[in-house]
Amino acid sequence: MNVRIEAGFVAMLLVGASLPAYAAPGDHIRAGDAVITPSVMTGIEAHSNLYLADGGDQSPEVSAMAWVLKPRVQLDLNARTVIFNLGAGYGLKKFIDFYPDDDFHPENADRFSDFDADLALQLFPQSKIGAKLVDKFQNEALPAELPTAEGNATANVIHTGNDLSGGVVLRPGSALSFDVLGQVGIDTYDVPEVLTTEDNAAFNGRTQYGPIVNGTWKFLPKTSMVASFSYNFLRWDNNLIEALGPDIEGSDIGSYIGKPDADAWRLTAGVTGQFTQKLAASAQVGFGMMTYDETTVLEDPKAASLAGSSNELNVVGEETFATDTSIGDGVLINLQVSYAPLRGHTLTAGYRKDFQDAVFTNYVAYNYVFLRYEGTLQNRFGVGGELSYRLDDFHGEVARADQNLLAKVNASYKFTPWLSAGASGSWARRACGSQDCDTTFYSTQYDDFSGTLGATFTY
Repeated sequence: MNVRIEAGFVAMLLVGASLPAYAAPGDHIRAGDAVITPSVMTGIEAHSNLYLADGGDQSPEVSAMAWVLKPRVQLDLNARTVIFNLGAGYGLKKFIDFYPDDDFHPENADRFSDFDADLALQLFPQSKIGAKLVDKFQNEALPAELPTAEGNATANVIHTGNDLSGGVVLRPGSALSFDVLGQVGIDTYDVPEVLTTEDNAAFNGRTQYGPIVNGTWKFLPKTSMVASFSYNFLRWDNNLIEALGPDIEGSDIGSYIGKPDADAWRLTAGVTGQFTQKLAASAQVGFGMMTYDETTVLEDPKAASLAGSSNELNVVGEETFATDTSIGDGVLINLQVSYAPLRGHTLTAGYRKDFQDAVFTNYVAYNYVFLRYEGTLQNRFGVGGELSYRLDDFHGEVARADQNLLAKVNASYKFTPWLSAGASGSWARRACGSQDCDTTFYSTQYDDFSGTLGATFTY
């Protein structure tokens, strides 16, 4: 477990041990100024396409059902000189094989290591000079197309990530503040060993670090002008990675793909706030660039052995591992509008245009639009829905476009302050947006219908 998360749990236990605690079911646990909220969700989850396969003869869709268990704890402390929030949760997912005699083994998609934690600390929030610390940790299993893997072979790709930022907060006036921060991020990607020929599940790892400066000017009581600048150094453990997955017909990808190190910067500015009693909005625009260092690929120890061989580094189309973000991809837009026509009902729409480093190629530039609704009826019955569309344009040795669609509905009922039940259903689709989808990237497409039915107990 991450050292910072362990330290947070120790602090939480010390608070609980040193101060008198009291609680009734649904009233949480109170220790001085701290409120501790434990909860656990359990239920059944079903998928029509567990392995997110394209449904072809070589990659059929496999439906499955799983028992899920998600305990969680939240600690909130709000005092005059310190604001502290810590949330942590564990996720267990055990798939049930109703047809043990067929060729598919859904138990290889079991998830026993999912864990996430969020920590936020503010010191002296009302002073001229303060400090802040934010840490986010996640260990998450993602499905791979391995429906027939047997025994102890897992069908999951494991992503472990930790993002830490912290520094000084300057408040020269009541309406003006600046954050001068440093950030460090660590990501590792482990793949099922049956996918790699190097007998190494540790596919790759990345370290990123750099400064962040944020500025806020509150020119109205609930409305602010905001600006942000960041510079990020991205360094990969392996700059020459295996081309995993099925062979791509008609492509020139060899056995290895270049994954160069990069430097990235972003500058954005805009306005955010509550403009009327029913309307809140945020609008930010900016520009950024991500520049890749192709020499980190050419100087990789494996590169020399590949020169002149059938596995030598190749090019797809006009893109290579030397591809940097284009001027058009560098334009940044983040818009969001929330409207509350009635008490307890909120409709939110948003659009985001941005870019980010990718795992299997240089970068992805994306456009994301969404519409969400959240409502509460008579303080007990909750309903919600979401529609979203995201267009991902990948650039580098692997150059393709993905269209990601999501439609989701959910409902819940609160029987008591400590017991609620809920149900949700969703349709997720990834469709290839490249012109040569049928021959080159057909296997990246899928549809998955899923549903969850469960209960949540909150102390």
